[in-house]
Amino acid sequence: MVKELVVYPDDRILSCTDVRDFKDESLPRLLGDIRDTMEAHGLEALTAMQVAHPFNIVVIKKQDGSYWELINPRILKKEGRFEHKETTSYYPDIELTVPRYERISLLYEDRHGNPHSLKVEDRELAALIQQQMDFLAGGTPLDRVSKEYRERVLEALADNGLVPMSGEVCPTFSRKDYVTSFTDKILFLMGLSLLTPLAAKLFHWSQETVAKIYVFDKFAFPFVIVLMIVYFIYAQYEAKKYRQCSSCQIGNQIGIILKRLVADLAFAVGAWLLVNPHSPLF
Repeated sequence: MVKELVVYPDDRILSCTDVRDFKDESLPRLLGDIRDTMEAHGLEALTAMQVAHPFNIVVIKKQDGSYWELINPRILKKEGRFEHKETTSYYPDIELTVPRYERISLLYEDRHGNPHSLKVEDRELAALIQQQMDFLAGGTPLDRVSKEYRERVLEALADNGLVPMSGEVCPTFSRKDYVTSFTDKILFLMGLSLLTPLAAKLFHWSQETVAKIYVFDKFAFPFVIVLMIVYFIYAQYEAKKYRQCSSCQIGNQIGIILKRLVADLAFAVGAWLLVNPHSPLF
């Protein structure tokens, strides 16, 4: 049976699950539906996700007209980078230039659950497999290009009448930015507190005043950690909501969190050495 293709901006391209039950009668029926859909649309390859079934399945049409079914595929090794021009039914009428590997080694299972291993030397086939596996990882080929290139593609899609649904456009300002702004203010005060020994001598501060500043540092240290946990949780929510937003991606989030946690730890150690009322400096 020919299925309806999932096309941008449909957000059902989400993470898939492995096929576990190979005796289920629905598996061969789904594989047949994927083949029928490929034939109807003239496609070389298709994943189960692209017909709205969240399973790790890739079907590829061979040159002889037969079909190659990759169930639960895993790429073990990648070699030789190159720029590959490709199209996908998810982004209609758009050609992408995506970095791919020329040779890959992978493991997969057939429809009966039998394991297979394969080394793909043909770079076109290797790129085609990698493109399909982007969908299995809960992404799309567009997630592998630069922010500027991605924006140009999204503009081209918009010109074709394909735009994200209301509420799904990447925001220019995120609520998580409030968290980072507040965190930075606390870190600034923690850094400023390291000048306490100098200020205490200049302005003749009492031990009680120094102790209050140290109490602030002691509470600020774990509070920054809590703020970064809140940031990460909310960022994950936004990453799912705004899939094409580069600032929402996990690599960017981790960088933001790590920089602030390192500063938090450095200032906390500095406070223990310099602001502690029991320090030899006082």
